[in-house]
Amino acid sequence: MKLTFESILNECNRLAQEGQALEQATWLKSRLVKIRVDYENGVIDEKTYHKKELEILDELRKAGV
Repeated sequence: MKLTFESILNECNRLAQEGQALEQATWLKSRLVKIRVDYENGVIDEKTYHKKELEILDELRKAGV
């Protein structure tokens, strides 16, 4: 019984972590879109855009997305 409960708990934790990773990836991707729009609207320059883009892409890579 204890092993079954632990297995269920482990699966719940795994699903929660998976959900958090997906949520983080969605948030990071929305940041990419926002900086692209800011660049296209002249809010940020090309150098800033590329710097921020690389930072976000690195975060996505670290998140395993």
